[in-house]
Amino acid sequence: MGTFTIVLGGVGLFLLGMTLMTDGLKALAGDALKQLLSKFTGGTISSILSGATITALIQSSSATTFMTIGFVSAGLLTFTQSVGVIIGANVGSTSTGWLVSVIGFKVNMSTLALPLIGIGVFLKLFSKGKLTPHGMALAGFGLLFLGIDILQQGMSGIGDMFNLGAISGDTLLHMLLLIVIGIAMTVIMQSSSAAVVTTLTALYAGAITFDQAAVLVIGQNVGTTVKAMIAAVGSSIPAKRTAVAHILFNLLTGLLALLALPLFISAVFYISDLLQITDQSVSLAIFHTLFNVIGVLLIVPFMPLFIKLVIKIVPEKDEHLTKHLDHSVATVGPVAIEAVRRTLLKIMGLISTSFVSVFKGEKPLAYLKKKLEDAENALVEIRSFLTKVNSESVSHSDREYSSHVSMIHAIDHIDRLIKALKEIESIEKLKRDQNILTLLMKLAKVFEQVSGSIENKQLEHLVALVETNSKEIAEIRKEDRKTIIKTTAKSQLDVSVAIEKVHSIHWVDRVAFHLWRTMYHLEDKEVMEVTDFEVENAPE
Repeated sequence: MGTFTIVLGGVGLFLLGMTLMTDGLKALAGDALKQLLSKFTGGTISSILSGATITALIQSSSATTFMTIGFVSAGLLTFTQSVGVIIGANVGSTSTGWLVSVIGFKVNMSTLALPLIGIGVFLKLFSKGKLTPHGMALAGFGLLFLGIDILQQGMSGIGDMFNLGAISGDTLLHMLLLIVIGIAMTVIMQSSSAAVVTTLTALYAGAITFDQAAVLVIGQNVGTTVKAMIAAVGSSIPAKRTAVAHILFNLLTGLLALLALPLFISAVFYISDLLQITDQSVSLAIFHTLFNVIGVLLIVPFMPLFIKLVIKIVPEKDEHLTKHLDHSVATVGPVAIEAVRRTLLKIMGLISTSFVSVFKGEKPLAYLKKKLEDAENALVEIRSFLTKVNSESVSHSDREYSSHVSMIHAIDHIDRLIKALKEIESIEKLKRDQNILTLLMKLAKVFEQVSGSIENKQLEHLVALVETNSKEIAEIRKEDRKTIIKTTAKSQLDVSVAIEKVHSIHWVDRVAFHLWRTMYHLEDKEVMEVTDFEVENAPE
């Protein structure tokens, strides 16, 4: 039981270290990840390299996979680009094996781990939040190595306790059994990196043979797909497609490695001899990298066919307003806020199109009210999502904070805009007065421009346009209000009719104002300045 306890403790420390380190690195790289991934041009090679680099940096292929699924759902990546990132993540995941085999078994773990844990914890506790991600990453890194040290101690006794020779051999049954064990290790540990490190440690301690370790690693590589399957349940269509691409690639790579196992092992030993590598744990890291790289090289020429296959497996369904709100990116603040921005733009596109259709007489007023209800329901989801972002995002940069505040302002203005539009009782009644009709035509024209700009994703000059429109309507409102009241005082107009006209003019002004302020806050600025302009200048 002592050996089991040591191994269990070692795995637990390793997993805790991986979690802390990944969370810390994700927080540190949040803005950088958004910038990097949003600048993809669709190139397969660049997306594969980026997927491999990100995974090597944050030391978690699962984290990269989940973030990529979230980025696709958030609209920052196309599905085609995400496939490259997912494939690259598999290559990047092999970096953990290299880290452990080249460094982990060659230095005194306690000497390296304990200072890192100490410094990391002090940074987290005493930096008042500014260096929290740095502290988490350092402490995680230290715990990871401490876990490896304890694993080494436990693994030295595993070989004496089990006759692992019973499942060694070249038969398909033996290999399938080891594959199943490898998959089970990844599922139980919830980390292929932890499973691979456990296998490396067992090989280094002499508890298993190289052939056994190689087949276990294949199983562990396949085992990562289980988390993707779970992540895909109930998620958006882009998320499901990305998960299916991940599952298919890992299954194909695993099958390739298993069928050509003798060939791969011969190639690994040839490379090891060539580089004068005598440590079998390093040779296993070579094996892990080799079959993943060969898998990538084989699938790249057939990428269009691969993508078509995935799309056929997961066909497109009707879009819904909140499809960008994937909760897997709630912890990556900048990406989550961009997902909210894009969702709010979709809502504004829906509101604008619906209003124009009703104004032109193409749709009944009931149509607009139904679409406004859809928009209101979507706003409820957005509020819930933003609350999740606030509670789960590890760190907040000034830029992220400003963007977050702007999204809350935009939600408030859309909410007010919806309430104002719901007050329309009859468009035709409003059109009877020439002055109000002029204002309505100006309003409808700007709504049409907003709709077209959002649809064509050309928002560059839109804010200036809606601002000018709002200010012009505000000036007209002030002059017309005075004129109507003066005319009424001279008994040329019924008081009730006059008040109704004033309210109608104010209504148009309100709608124009909230439209402007919404688009102002939804503009993709590098740094957004948020003021109390809305409160001070909102129409009464």
